[in-house]
Amino acid sequence: MKVSSPRIVCFSCLRHLRRSCKLLLAGALLAGVGWGVQESLREFFIENSEFRLRQVDLESNGEMTAEHFSELTELDPDSSIFGLKLRKLKGQLLERPGIERVELDRRLPGTLRVRVEERKPIAWLECRPLGIIGRNPVAGILLDKSGICFPCDAWWEEKARLLPVLLVSQVEEGDITIGKEIRHHQARRGLELIRLSQEKLAGEGWSLPVVAVRNDYSLEAITNTGVLATFGMYDHKEQLENLITLLRVTAKEGESMAMVNLIPKRNIPVVASESGAPVPQPRSRLQRDIQSLLRQ
Repeated sequence: MKVSSPRIVCFSCLRHLRRSCKLLLAGALLAGVGWGVQESLREFFIENSEFRLRQVDLESNGEMTAEHFSELTELDPDSSIFGLKLRKLKGQLLERPGIERVELDRRLPGTLRVRVEERKPIAWLECRPLGIIGRNPVAGILLDKSGICFPCDAWWEEKARLLPVLLVSQVEEGDITIGKEIRHHQARRGLELIRLSQEKLAGEGWSLPVVAVRNDYSLEAITNTGVLATFGMYDHKEQLENLITLLRVTAKEGESMAMVNLIPKRNIPVVASESGAPVPQPRSRLQRDIQSLLRQ
């Protein structure tokens, strides 16, 4: 049998109130201790001048420097290395399509260690219908050896001026996407010709500064000496070797070429350029665009 009365209820409420007060007091004490520990840790790690950021140790396979890193991430030079949000800094870097991998860690007492793997450009892409202009850091797009498209970051501008241009006139939707491989088949073959020419022509004294997609089965290129050369979509190694041989022979005999079609395996058609004779005029709009890029 339960007995209840106002007096009994009053004592029961007081008992529960005392218990609640004890719990609240214990919670307040724990919160105070936690706050004190947090402030102590903050004072020791965050506000301690011993752990002030003194150096950004950046190592990259490209052209990025510690100064570029600080500008890109808006790094506070007066912050503590324990106050840096490494995940946020890493995310800011990986937002750049030209950066593949990033590693960040702290080195006591005041060094931030940064390891960056960048995409190395081998050529500019130019596609006037899409407003993409070669050798233009603002309106241009760079390509690495895998065909990945990415903007020209500030730290690449100086070296990128010397890169060749891949000219594409007709594209379909989805062929060119920032951060992804170029899907235009003929452009990929042109990029392969550029990559191979950079490898094979290193000691020849001349290069292919412009390669253009001519049609579905051929590419048009020009040497830095002004020779227009027609390549097929494949067998670029053999065609480059033929071009090397022709230029060596004509130079040895004191002659020069204006145009050459390297697609035939034998009896390669050559248009000679005699000394003192006017250079043949471009036969097509594409050749005029190529020569215009050469003069830039």
